[in-house]
Amino acid sequence: MNRIAIAITILTIISPSHVALSFHRNPVSIQSTDNTISIELAVGDEMGGANIAVADLGNDGTDEILVGAGLGSEPRVRVLRQDGSEIGNFLAYAPNMGVGLNVVACDITGDGFKEIITAPQRGGGPHIRVFDRYGEPLYEGFFAYSESFRGGVNLACGDLVGDSGAELVTLPAPGGGPHVRIWSWENKMELQEEFFAFNEKDRAGVIGVVSDKKLFLAQQHTQTPSLKEIVIHSQVTTIDEEELDLDALGLYDIFVHKGEVYVTTTNGVIYNTKTNVSTFQETASGSVSAESNGETIYTVSSRFMFTPSTDPKKIIVDISQQRLYAFEYGVLSNTFLISSGLNGATPLGNHEVLAKIPEVHYAWSYGPGNPNNYDLGWIPYNLRIYPHIYIHYAPWHNNFGHTMSHGCINVALADIMWVYEWAEEGIPVIVQE
Repeated sequence: MNRIAIAITILTIISPSHVALSFHRNPVSIQSTDNTISIELAVGDEMGGANIAVADLGNDGTDEILVGAGLGSEPRVRVLRQDGSEIGNFLAYAPNMGVGLNVVACDITGDGFKEIITAPQRGGGPHIRVFDRYGEPLYEGFFAYSESFRGGVNLACGDLVGDSGAELVTLPAPGGGPHVRIWSWENKMELQEEFFAFNEKDRAGVIGVVSDKKLFLAQQHTQTPSLKEIVIHSQVTTIDEEELDLDALGLYDIFVHKGEVYVTTTNGVIYNTKTNVSTFQETASGSVSAESNGETIYTVSSRFMFTPSTDPKKIIVDISQQRLYAFEYGVLSNTFLISSGLNGATPLGNHEVLAKIPEVHYAWSYGPGNPNNYDLGWIPYNLRIYPHIYIHYAPWHNNFGHTMSHGCINVALADIMWVYEWAEEGIPVIVQE
């Protein structure tokens, strides 16, 4: 494989003096299905989404809305009032962990106040953290599964056994086996029970919710997910099971509203599993995170999840969105804004990573003394996808989300470092509009 290369063809050049620092994003908003809530969040975008929980943290009879940051944002939990004003926020993990958060709230310590529990979504390790209602950590947290697992962890919590504190349920997201673990508080979280909810070889991922001392579990990355109703007494017992036949690539969330189990799909449907009634919540990503406080259903756009692909790794560059998507076996691993070629200069079609080149010298001459000549020096992190066309770092501008180049696909530093490390030679790269 070539270690270095010199680019001597039509490539990107934008001088800093010509940069307009605007960004292409659809904001994330929290809605309620009864139209009483509409809150636009100041951070994130709809492809990265957010995750929400609703809980009365102050025991004053008024619920707060907890927002876990989505993919591409720093891992911050925000606590909002019903009118959208912010009560407070805190970092759950290191600021540079931008994989997205799952968040739940329940009284796991039995002190009468709800705690806030977080888990990284796909791309982060299974490090579960527990905070008090003010966002102060109760301890350093724990790893629910092997520290090397990067599929993400879904969460559920509630009283399963009738004691003073709620139980925490950890559930591997798509890519992990259906290994359900149940934890309770004994000055820290201690494992109390574990079992496989579905076939041990199943890698669809699991979502769950606790209600009325029952645990409801559903497969996630499948068009025909099984839904189980489980009780935990002297042993784990399945008391009901059904198969859902939904027109979607999978599920994102599960919740209980007025005693009935609902699931949300990756194409924006909120589905009542008892009445078979569906409602549609339009979002850019398709996926919806939802929560109920017993009276109101709250929704927010969640991260884009699935594509109908079985490739071990695949990159899709959408020119119309100015966005790159990275998938593993059809599950989204990352997405971020890019800048492609002006006037349709980036070649559409089915390509592949032809080479990973640590450094490329981007230079071009239009003739002696031509003011458009440039020499940008040696640029790190380059994925060649077409003769003389690269996915590469572009330190000369910060206008991602808009066409900027002469044909290459420009990427910000943190994003190119990620995709360069993740990509392998030979994986498909689809450029579409």
